[in-house]
Amino acid sequence: MKKDRDSIIFDLDGTLWDASETVVRAFNDSIKEIGYEVHLTALDIRNFSGMKMDDIFAQHFNFIPKEKLPDFIEIYSKKEKDYLSKTGGKLFPDIPETLEKLSKNYKLFIVSNCMAGYIETFLNYHHFNKYFTDYECFGNNKLPKDENIRLIIKRNELQNPVYVGDTIWDKESCDKASVDFIYAAYGFGKIENPGIKIENFADLIKIIN
Repeated sequence: MKKDRDSIIFDLDGTLWDASETVVRAFNDSIKEIGYEVHLTALDIRNFSGMKMDDIFAQHFNFIPKEKLPDFIEIYSKKEKDYLSKTGGKLFPDIPETLEKLSKNYKLFIVSNCMAGYIETFLNYHHFNKYFTDYECFGNNKLPKDENIRLIIKRNELQNPVYVGDTIWDKESCDKASVDFIYAAYGFGKIENPGIKIENFADLIKIIN
């Protein structure tokens, strides 16, 4: 790793927390509200975590007629924010103390393919606003992850960031954005020959420092 690291950009789902148990309730209640009896599981959520929301709706919710999809997305968006604000998601081990340590030496950021408001809910629920300088997501601007990574870099004048994520989509986005990548092997995704990886979140202290 380069020694002059100035910043760390994080993925959210599968890297910082697991909100699949809460999110699946929002999905299933939204599906039921528009008249369908399709039941997703938390494993389903973890399997498509990291994809752009538009791709998730197109590939995994094709049982919903196109004319009903906008209503479903609107219903789900409201339920997701409501449910997460009340029950949140489960942090992976050592997240709070590791973020506190890292924030003393590096600027911290989040770039996710989530819906608008999702990152804010995460930060508010766990009181993490104090650790993060900026964040961006697909739901805000419909840009793919590699472009949002570049946007964060440009907006904050970063010189040498690294991205921490758990899926092959994260790695591919980093390759496109020419940003170093650290694979969170404890997360949802599986990556063959990822290069640098961590088995626990706290390992970042050793790797980056």
